[in-house]
Amino acid sequence: MTHSELPIISIVTPSFNQGEFVVDTVRSVFEQRYPKLEYIFMDGGSTDNTLERIAPYRDHFSHFQSGPDEGQSAAIAKGFSLSSGEIMAYLNSDDMLLPGTLNFVADYFRRHHEVDCLYGHRCIINEVNEVVGHWILPRHSSFLMRRWDLIPQESCFWRRRLFEQKGNIDARFCFAMDYDLFVRYMDIGRFRRVNRFLAAFRVHQNAKTTTQLATIGKEEMARVQQHNNIRLPPLVGDFFSLWVQLRSAFFIRRKEYFPGLSPGLNFNLDELWGYSNKSLRKI
Repeated sequence: MTHSELPIISIVTPSFNQGEFVVDTVRSVFEQRYPKLEYIFMDGGSTDNTLERIAPYRDHFSHFQSGPDEGQSAAIAKGFSLSSGEIMAYLNSDDMLLPGTLNFVADYFRRHHEVDCLYGHRCIINEVNEVVGHWILPRHSSFLMRRWDLIPQESCFWRRRLFEQKGNIDARFCFAMDYDLFVRYMDIGRFRRVNRFLAAFRVHQNAKTTTQLATIGKEEMARVQQHNNIRLPPLVGDFFSLWVQLRSAFFIRRKEYFPGLSPGLNFNLDELWGYSNKSLRKI
């Protein structure tokens, strides 16, 4: 595609006191070198070293703000309301995109006009960017994905027409805002799981998935299902989740490889970017 044919891709990053990881997140977006990027950073008034660490990048954001807000969901929703891109996504301030993701996404949407939303496999990283696992999903099924919150949000991109027809993030959710959004979008949109790694999901002791999944997360997912009249077939939920876990384990055992990520485990993502150390790079 020529520069003029490229779509604007809008990415929103909400952040609050994620100074330990936020540079990796921001750098993974800017280092895409995507020429028509609209990157919006919404900080909730961090009191740690977040603002100091991303200071070298401040002038490169399309919109940047820092101050008290009403939480993560409200920050994402406001960021989307400020966006203009034909393709949209959000990336939490402890996760990362993988090299080449934005050019792949733009080209895929260009070649597949029938697709409204795409997502890829995720790799799982620890606190120091080492790949410790994978999340390998089957082909997309709206029947399954409406019932189980398994779409990797950090690897998901959608066309603005879904946003315009089915709305923004619901700020009333603290945990399942992505699940609620994707369920609404699946009502009208055609989703596609691409056979490629697009992003990295970070596990650490303060992550919401670690601290809230069994409590707030479970309650909010049940609320989404009830509101959308989604019924869970008996036992199928446990079987499907186990199948995804086994599929991911066999991916390593069989030494399989998908584009977007080096094969195997226990290597550092910095190697994919060609970083020799954790220092900041100019963009």
